Amino acid sequence: METLNMTWVNLLRKQFIEIIDYYDSNPQSFDNKVLKKAYDALLSVKSVEEFKQWRKLLKDYGLSFTDMDVTAHKDNQLDILDDYAEGANDKILDVFIRWKLSFNPLKWTEMENWNHELVDILLKATKREEDVHIVIFPCGKPNAKRWAAIGQDADRLFEVFGWQTGRVNSTNGPVSWMFINGYGLDVLRQSGYSIQIRDFGEFDILSTAFEEDSVASLQQFIDYLRMMDKLSGEQIEFLRKIRPVIYPHPGYWELTHGNICYDDNGNVYVVQNGKKPIILAQGKNWRLDKLTRPLVVQMGGELGEA
Repeated sequence: METLNMTWVNLLRKQFIEIIDYYDSNPQSFDNKVLKKAYDALLSVKSVEEFKQWRKLLKDYGLSFTDMDVTAHKDNQLDILDDYAEGANDKILDVFIRWKLSFNPLKWTEMENWNHELVDILLKATKREEDVHIVIFPCGKPNAKRWAAIGQDADRLFEVFGWQTGRVNSTNGPVSWMFINGYGLDVLRQSGYSIQIRDFGEFDILSTAFEEDSVASLQQFIDYLRMMDKLSGEQIEFLRKIRPVIYPHPGYWELTHGNICYDDNGNVYVVQNGKKPIILAQGKNWRLDKLTRPLVVQMGGELGEA
Protein backbone atom coordinates (compact mmCIF):
# COMPACT_ATOMS: atom_id res chain seq x y z
CA MET A 1 0.00 0.00 0.00
CA GLU A 2 1.30 3.46 -0.88
CA THR A 3 2.23 5.62 2.07
CA LEU A 4 1.93 9.38 2.45
CA ASN A 5 5.23 11.04 3.29
CA MET A 6 4.56 14.63 4.35
CA THR A 7 8.27 15.50 4.29
CA TRP A 8 8.27 14.70 0.58
CA VAL A 9 5.01 16.60 0.01
CA ASN A 10 6.45 19.64 1.79
CA LEU A 11 9.61 19.49 -0.31
CA LEU A 12 7.49 19.69 -3.48
CA ARG A 13 5.37 22.52 -2.05
CA LYS A 14 8.39 24.61 -1.08
CA GLN A 15 10.05 24.18 -4.47
CA PHE A 16 6.86 25.13 -6.30
CA ILE A 17 6.67 28.36 -4.28
CA GLU A 18 10.37 29.02 -4.92
CA ILE A 19 9.71 28.61 -8.64
CA ILE A 20 6.93 31.21 -8.50
CA ASP A 21 9.07 33.62 -6.47
CA TYR A 22 12.13 33.17 -8.68
CA TYR A 23 10.42 33.86 -12.00
CA ASP A 24 8.44 36.75 -10.54
CA SER A 25 11.76 38.35 -9.55
CA ASN A 26 13.57 37.30 -12.74
CA PRO A 27 11.14 37.73 -15.66
CA GLN A 28 14.07 38.00 -18.07
CA SER A 29 14.49 34.24 -17.67
CA PHE A 30 11.49 33.84 -19.95
CA ASP A 31 13.50 35.18 -22.87
CA ASN A 32 14.04 31.46 -23.19
CA LYS A 33 10.70 30.64 -24.86
CA VAL A 34 11.01 26.91 -24.23
CA LEU A 35 11.45 27.56 -20.52
CA LYS A 36 8.35 29.80 -20.57
CA LYS A 37 6.32 27.03 -22.26
CA ALA A 38 7.43 24.51 -19.64
CA TYR A 39 6.56 26.96 -16.83
CA ASP A 40 3.09 27.65 -18.23
CA ALA A 41 2.54 23.91 -18.65
CA LEU A 42 3.38 23.38 -14.97
CA LEU A 43 0.87 26.03 -13.92
CA SER A 44 -1.84 24.27 -15.93
CA VAL A 45 -1.29 20.85 -14.30
CA LYS A 46 -4.49 19.67 -12.54
CA SER A 47 -3.91 15.98 -11.85
CA VAL A 48 -1.23 13.45 -11.00
CA GLU A 49 -1.32 12.10 -14.55
CA GLU A 50 -0.90 15.60 -16.00
CA PHE A 51 2.04 16.18 -13.66
CA LYS A 52 3.68 13.00 -14.93
CA GLN A 53 3.10 14.18 -18.49
CA TRP A 54 4.66 17.52 -17.56
CA ARG A 55 7.80 15.72 -16.37
CA LYS A 56 8.00 13.93 -19.73
CA LEU A 57 7.54 17.27 -21.51
CA LEU A 58 10.37 18.74 -19.46
CA LYS A 59 12.64 15.96 -20.67
CA ASP A 60 11.51 16.45 -24.28
CA TYR A 61 12.44 20.13 -23.95
CA GLY A 62 15.86 19.20 -22.58
CA LEU A 63 15.04 20.88 -19.26
CA SER A 64 14.87 17.88 -16.96
CA PHE A 65 17.35 17.47 -14.13
CA THR A 66 19.30 14.72 -15.89
CA ASP A 67 19.47 16.70 -19.15
CA MET A 68 20.28 20.05 -17.63
CA ASP A 69 23.12 22.05 -19.11
CA VAL A 70 24.21 24.57 -16.48
CA THR A 71 25.35 27.09 -19.05
CA ALA A 72 22.30 26.83 -21.29
CA HIS A 73 19.74 26.62 -18.51
CA LYS A 74 21.19 28.58 -15.61
CA ASP A 75 17.76 30.06 -14.90
CA ASN A 76 16.01 26.71 -14.89
CA GLN A 77 14.25 26.15 -11.55
CA LEU A 78 11.82 23.61 -12.99
CA ASP A 79 14.39 20.84 -13.10
CA ILE A 80 14.72 20.95 -9.31
CA LEU A 81 11.02 20.19 -8.89
CA ASP A 82 11.38 17.43 -11.47
CA ASP A 83 14.25 15.93 -9.48
CA TYR A 84 12.36 16.16 -6.18
CA ALA A 85 9.41 14.34 -7.76
CA GLU A 86 11.53 11.38 -8.87
CA GLY A 87 10.36 8.28 -7.02
CA ALA A 88 7.37 9.96 -5.33
CA ASN A 89 4.31 7.71 -5.28
CA ASP A 90 0.85 8.73 -6.48
CA LYS A 91 -0.40 9.43 -2.96
CA ILE A 92 2.36 11.95 -2.38
CA LEU A 93 1.80 13.55 -5.78
CA ASP A 94 -1.97 13.68 -5.25
CA VAL A 95 -1.64 15.66 -1.99
CA PHE A 96 0.84 18.01 -3.68
CA ILE A 97 -1.38 18.57 -6.72
CA ARG A 98 -4.49 19.19 -4.62
CA TRP A 99 -2.53 21.79 -2.65
CA LYS A 100 -1.26 23.32 -5.92
CA LEU A 101 -4.83 23.70 -7.18
CA SER A 102 -5.64 25.82 -4.13
CA PHE A 103 -2.62 28.04 -4.80
CA ASN A 104 -3.04 31.07 -7.09
CA PRO A 105 0.32 32.02 -8.66
CA LEU A 106 -1.10 35.20 -10.20
CA LYS A 107 -2.01 36.53 -6.76
CA TRP A 108 0.96 35.07 -4.91
CA THR A 109 3.12 38.22 -4.90
CA GLU A 110 0.18 40.39 -3.85
CA MET A 111 -0.72 37.94 -1.08
CA GLU A 112 2.90 37.68 0.05
CA ASN A 113 3.24 41.46 0.33
CA TRP A 114 0.00 41.71 2.29
CA ASN A 115 1.20 38.86 4.49
CA HIS A 116 4.35 40.85 5.34
CA GLU A 117 2.28 43.86 6.33
CA LEU A 118 -0.06 41.72 8.42
CA VAL A 119 2.91 40.21 10.26
CA ASP A 120 4.09 43.75 11.07
CA ILE A 121 0.65 44.55 12.49
CA LEU A 122 0.63 41.39 14.61
CA LEU A 123 4.09 42.10 16.00
CA LYS A 124 2.91 45.50 17.20
CA ALA A 125 -0.43 44.19 18.46
CA THR A 126 1.17 41.50 20.64
CA LYS A 127 3.59 43.87 22.39
CA ARG A 128 2.54 44.49 25.97
CA GLU A 129 3.70 45.66 29.34
CA GLU A 130 1.25 43.67 31.47
CA ASP A 131 2.45 40.59 33.29
CA VAL A 132 1.42 37.73 31.00
CA HIS A 133 3.64 34.88 29.91
CA ILE A 134 2.31 34.12 26.43
CA VAL A 135 -0.05 35.89 24.02
CA ILE A 136 -1.74 33.92 21.25
CA PHE A 137 -4.52 34.77 18.79
CA PRO A 138 -7.03 32.98 16.53
CA CYS A 139 -5.61 32.48 13.03
CA GLY A 140 -7.64 31.18 10.10
CA LYS A 141 -11.25 30.88 9.12
CA PRO A 142 -13.96 31.04 11.81
CA ASN A 143 -14.29 27.77 13.75
CA ALA A 144 -10.95 26.59 12.35
CA LYS A 145 -9.74 25.78 15.88
CA ARG A 146 -6.32 27.14 15.08
CA TRP A 147 -4.34 29.79 16.91
CA ALA A 148 -0.84 31.21 16.55
CA ALA A 149 1.99 32.89 18.40
CA ILE A 150 4.47 35.32 16.90
CA GLY A 151 7.88 36.75 17.77
CA GLN A 152 8.81 36.53 21.45
CA ASP A 153 5.72 34.45 22.24
CA ALA A 154 6.63 31.77 19.69
CA ASP A 155 10.17 31.73 21.06
CA ARG A 156 8.83 31.41 24.60
CA LEU A 157 6.71 28.40 23.62
CA PHE A 158 9.89 26.77 22.32
CA GLU A 159 11.71 27.56 25.56
CA VAL A 160 8.90 26.31 27.80
CA PHE A 161 7.62 23.28 25.87
CA GLY A 162 10.27 22.56 23.23
CA TRP A 163 7.74 22.98 20.42
CA GLN A 164 9.30 23.67 17.02
CA THR A 165 9.11 27.29 15.86
CA GLY A 166 8.52 28.12 12.22
CA ARG A 167 8.94 31.50 10.56
CA VAL A 168 6.98 34.06 8.61
CA ASN A 169 8.25 37.17 6.90
CA SER A 170 7.64 40.73 8.00
CA THR A 171 8.67 43.73 5.91
CA ASN A 172 11.96 43.64 7.83
CA GLY A 173 12.68 39.94 7.41
CA PRO A 174 11.78 36.62 9.06
CA VAL A 175 10.29 36.38 12.56
CA SER A 176 9.45 33.38 14.73
CA TRP A 177 6.00 31.87 14.28
CA MET A 178 4.02 28.91 15.61
CA PHE A 179 0.56 27.53 14.86
CA ILE A 180 -1.33 26.21 17.88
CA ASN A 181 -3.90 23.45 17.38
CA GLY A 182 -6.72 22.46 19.75
CA TYR A 183 -4.48 19.99 21.57
CA GLY A 184 -1.81 22.64 22.09
CA LEU A 185 -4.37 25.11 23.41
CA ASP A 186 -5.52 22.58 26.02
CA VAL A 187 -1.91 22.06 27.09
CA LEU A 188 -1.39 25.81 27.43
CA ARG A 189 -4.55 26.24 29.50
CA GLN A 190 -3.47 23.51 31.91
CA SER A 191 0.21 24.47 32.03
CA GLY A 192 0.07 26.98 34.87
CA TYR A 193 1.50 29.75 32.68
CA SER A 194 -0.57 32.88 32.15
CA ILE A 195 -2.02 32.76 28.65
CA GLN A 196 -3.86 35.61 26.98
CA ILE A 197 -5.89 35.07 23.80
CA ARG A 198 -6.32 38.24 21.77
CA ASP A 199 -8.84 38.17 18.94
CA PHE A 200 -7.72 40.45 16.11
CA GLY A 201 -10.57 39.44 13.81
CA GLU A 202 -10.71 37.05 10.86
CA PHE A 203 -7.45 36.69 8.98
CA ASP A 204 -4.99 34.02 7.95
CA ILE A 205 -1.20 33.99 7.71
CA LEU A 206 0.67 32.30 4.89
CA SER A 207 3.36 30.01 6.26
CA THR A 208 5.74 28.10 4.02
CA ALA A 209 7.56 26.49 6.96
CA PHE A 210 5.64 23.30 6.18
CA GLU A 211 7.97 20.92 7.99
CA GLU A 212 8.28 23.01 11.15
CA ASP A 213 4.51 23.45 11.32
CA SER A 214 4.00 19.68 11.06
CA VAL A 215 6.56 19.01 13.79
CA ALA A 216 4.92 21.50 16.17
CA SER A 217 1.49 19.99 15.47
CA LEU A 218 2.65 16.51 16.47
CA GLN A 219 4.52 17.79 19.54
CA GLN A 220 1.39 19.51 20.81
CA PHE A 221 -0.64 16.33 20.30
CA ILE A 222 1.87 14.20 22.22
CA ASP A 223 2.07 16.73 25.05
CA TYR A 224 -1.73 16.66 25.22
CA LEU A 225 -1.63 12.87 25.59
CA ARG A 226 1.01 13.14 28.29
CA MET A 227 -1.06 15.73 30.09
CA MET A 228 -4.18 13.54 29.90
CA ASP A 229 -2.10 10.58 31.13
CA LYS A 230 -3.90 8.12 28.91
CA LEU A 231 -3.66 6.66 25.45
CA SER A 232 -6.90 5.29 24.07
CA GLY A 233 -7.09 2.37 21.66
CA GLU A 234 -8.20 4.71 18.89
CA GLN A 235 -5.20 6.97 19.42
CA ILE A 236 -2.84 4.00 19.45
CA GLU A 237 -4.27 2.85 16.12
CA PHE A 238 -3.86 6.37 14.72
CA LEU A 239 -0.17 6.43 15.61
CA ARG A 240 0.72 2.89 14.48
CA LYS A 241 2.91 1.94 11.53
CA ILE A 242 3.74 5.32 10.08
CA ARG A 243 6.27 4.69 7.30
CA PRO A 244 8.10 7.81 6.13
CA VAL A 245 10.62 7.44 3.33
CA ILE A 246 14.08 7.91 4.79
CA TYR A 247 17.49 6.45 4.03
CA PRO A 248 18.20 3.13 5.80
CA HIS A 249 20.40 3.39 8.86
CA PRO A 250 20.50 1.71 12.29
CA GLY A 251 17.06 1.75 13.87
CA TYR A 252 15.18 2.44 10.62
CA TRP A 253 12.95 -0.66 10.74
CA GLU A 254 12.12 -0.22 14.42
CA LEU A 255 11.19 3.42 13.89
CA THR A 256 8.96 2.94 10.87
CA HIS A 257 7.19 -0.15 12.23
CA GLY A 258 6.94 0.82 15.88
CA ASN A 259 4.30 2.26 18.18
CA ILE A 260 4.43 5.56 20.02
CA CYS A 261 4.14 5.15 23.79
CA TYR A 262 5.18 6.95 26.94
CA ASP A 263 6.04 6.01 30.50
CA ASP A 264 4.84 7.28 33.87
CA ASN A 265 7.40 10.08 33.73
CA GLY A 266 5.98 11.36 30.45
CA ASN A 267 8.96 10.23 28.35
CA VAL A 268 7.93 9.35 24.78
CA TYR A 269 9.34 6.33 22.94
CA VAL A 270 9.06 4.41 19.69
CA VAL A 271 8.79 0.71 20.60
CA GLN A 272 8.66 -2.41 18.43
CA ASN A 273 8.36 -6.03 19.61
CA GLY A 274 10.20 -5.56 22.87
CA LYS A 275 13.34 -4.19 21.23
CA LYS A 276 15.27 -1.32 22.73
CA PRO A 277 13.02 1.76 22.66
CA ILE A 278 14.03 4.81 20.66
CA ILE A 279 13.53 7.95 22.75
CA LEU A 280 11.53 10.64 20.99
CA ALA A 281 11.06 13.11 23.87
CA GLN A 282 12.11 13.58 27.48
CA GLY A 283 10.12 16.42 28.97
CA LYS A 284 10.54 19.41 26.68
CA ASN A 285 13.68 17.92 25.10
CA TRP A 286 12.76 16.44 21.72
CA ARG A 287 14.98 14.24 19.64
CA LEU A 288 14.61 15.55 16.08
CA ASP A 289 17.56 14.11 14.22
CA LYS A 290 17.76 12.28 10.88
CA LEU A 291 16.25 9.18 12.46
CA THR A 292 13.24 10.68 14.22
CA ARG A 293 12.41 13.90 12.36
CA PRO A 294 10.80 12.23 9.28
CA LEU A 295 8.45 10.31 11.58
CA VAL A 296 7.44 13.45 13.47
CA VAL A 297 6.86 15.41 10.25
CA GLN A 298 4.75 12.58 8.84
CA MET A 299 2.57 12.29 11.93
CA GLY A 300 2.23 16.06 12.28
CA GLY A 301 1.02 16.23 8.70
CA GLU A 302 -1.61 13.60 9.44
CA LEU A 303 -2.96 15.77 12.25
CA GLY A 304 -3.62 18.70 9.94
CA GLU A 305 -5.39 21.47 11.80
CA ALA A 306 -6.93 19.21 14.46
